[in-house]
Amino acid sequence: MSGKRADGWACPVALVVVLVLVFATSLAIGSPSHDWPQFRGINRDGVSLETDLLQSWPEGGPREVWRRPLGEGYSGISIVDERIYTMYAADHEGEPTEFAAAFEADTGKEVWRVPVGKRYDNSFGNGPRSTPTVDGKRVFVLGSYGNLVALATRDGSEQWRLNLPEAFGGKVPHFGFCMSTLVDGARLVVEGGGPEGKAYAALDKTSGEVQWTFGNPPDEGAGYSSPIAVEMNGERRYVYVLGDKMMCIDDKGNEVWSHPWPYPGETHAMPIFIPPNKIYASGAEGVGAAVVRVDESGGQTKVEEVWKSRLMKNHFSSSIFYDGHIYGFDNATLRCISAQSGEAKWAKRGFGKGSLILADGHLIVLSDNGTLALVQATPQAYTEKGRVQALEGRSWTAPTLANGRLYLRNHEEMVSYDLRR
Repeated sequence: MSGKRADGWACPVALVVVLVLVFATSLAIGSPSHDWPQFRGINRDGVSLETDLLQSWPEGGPREVWRRPLGEGYSGISIVDERIYTMYAADHEGEPTEFAAAFEADTGKEVWRVPVGKRYDNSFGNGPRSTPTVDGKRVFVLGSYGNLVALATRDGSEQWRLNLPEAFGGKVPHFGFCMSTLVDGARLVVEGGGPEGKAYAALDKTSGEVQWTFGNPPDEGAGYSSPIAVEMNGERRYVYVLGDKMMCIDDKGNEVWSHPWPYPGETHAMPIFIPPNKIYASGAEGVGAAVVRVDESGGQTKVEEVWKSRLMKNHFSSSIFYDGHIYGFDNATLRCISAQSGEAKWAKRGFGKGSLILADGHLIVLSDNGTLALVQATPQAYTEKGRVQALEGRSWTAPTLANGRLYLRNHEEMVSYDLRR
């Protein structure tokens, strides 16, 4: 059909339809999702795609939206379609229990909660460690004793359940199961923690059926780091650190490459992908940090260490890669280093063993005692743009940002702040 009348004027109806379609398409292309569906955000790198946020905070911090009680646990907060998902511990029928729960993002009101397994108790804190992974109509949660459960996001109804020690023959690690599951297409990648080639596994996300397993864990079983998915050499890869190796496997569970890693030590932090072909990893207790370059040209894979340093020793908090630099916690010191060389740029004490995310050119830093700060992400100098005492007591869970709202938690409560301009 022509879009013009005989006199050459465009048909108003056709023109409106075209303009609406063009506008809708531009919105779809130009407006990335601002949900936070899993551990460390949409790309598992701690970086938010949001813009138009406050570039500095008023005295007293950003506007508090709501605050509500919450039970014990270190589980992070995931958010999809204005609904919050996390885990915490509370009594259930007279027994200390770990729950998966959903809340309204606008109000903090609990929508549903589902018992996952018994509470894990430890001198470093009780309750669940893993962060829920939201995928469409399902959310995947992992209890500290290895109960992996798929729940319906709508009402929390159980879709399937798999106990990792029973399925893969491993044991509960000293600090409990901490890994946060990775959804990649129809596949759910988990750390099985089992011997005889069952350290890692891929499951059918709809049924929980095991598709493949790979690798052997150290003697103590499962580790505490979570895997990342990357595109390298035009192929899908899963990268993680476990025991004495940095590992890379393909989407069929075959080893692509490995690289020696300091062990024993504590490597809890996730690796970081530095495009197009570098991986950063770091651990505490004398492990330090390193960057490796991967070359898969010519049909052979070569892994080359670019640099290593004892300067940046990430403990439980993972670092951020931004604009050629790495920002993270060297134990109890917040640092900026060059991703190219490992050279130190600046350091700031006072946050303890904190955590951080990045959004709109700024670091959002949470100290281990609940102090929240806005810091400009620049290698030139530590430049603070705002501060507020958001929580009290041990605050080891990294912040979450979704649709202009910041969400924080500790062992006693959860709070939301509005960071929009």
